[in-house]
Amino acid sequence: MKILGSILLIFVLSLAVLAQSQDQSSSQSSQSGQSSQSSQSPSGQGQASTGTTSSSGQNMSGTVSHDRKNFTNDQNSKSYKVDNPDALSGKEDQHVALIVHVDPDNNAIHVIQVAPPQ
Repeated sequence: MKILGSILLIFVLSLAVLAQSQDQSSSQSSQSGQSSQSSQSPSGQGQASTGTTSSSGQNMSGTVSHDRKNFTNDQNSKSYKVDNPDALSGKEDQHVALIVHVDPDNNAIHVIQVAPPQ
């Protein structure tokens, strides 16, 4: 019985380590977007009325360009370059709500999630 409990404990701990390593690898690719996001939050620039969440990114709503390479934010009519246009496949020329990481230095966004507008 002790062996079974030990094996179960090791399994649970290994799952936690794997989940942590996946979270770290995804946050490293968008680390600059998250750091700029915290400096941008107080001004509310580029945010939809739903606000932001620190772990998943910034909410925006707007229109996707015909080639999916640009996105125009409804709130301030600012246009952003989309660094992963494949995430917007099938949403060309449509109004959508996005969860994104913003890179203000390059005026670019990385799309995390696409949803119908609210």
